[in-house]
This record gives sequence, structure tokens and C-alpha cells, in this order.
Amino acid sequence: MLFMCCLAIAASLFATAHYLVIDLPAQKSLPAPENAKSSTANCDICKLNCLIDPDKYSCLSLCQELECSEKV
Repeated sequence: MLFMCCLAIAASLFATAHYLVIDLPAQKSLPAPENAKSSTANCDICKLNCLIDPDKYSCLSLCQELECSEKV
């Protein structure tokens, strides 16, 4: 009986340590994604796509509608 109590206490301590070291850090929230409006990633992708588009001028006008910070 004493052996079972000691085993239960040891298992509880091990489970607590496992939770604190492994499970809790994995549950921390990820940082919020970068806001798409202030990012130039969409503009850069649009410009790269326009390089191979046969109608380059209409493609670039679509890129301007993305409100790129720099002139297209």
C-alpha cells in the first residue's frame, strides 16, 4: 500500500513536470500575423506576376489597386 502511494506521488510529480516543460510552451499563442494592408508582400507578389503577364499595363493597374506604398 505504501508503495502504491509513493508511486502515485512520483507519477503526479512527473506528469506536472512534463506539463510545465512540454505541454505548456506548446500551448502559448503564436504572434499575430502581419497586417496585410501595411505589408508590401502583396504588392511584391503582384509585380512579380506582372512580369510574365502578356497585358502588363492592366496587370500593373491591378497592383495599384492594392494600395501599394510605392508607385508601381
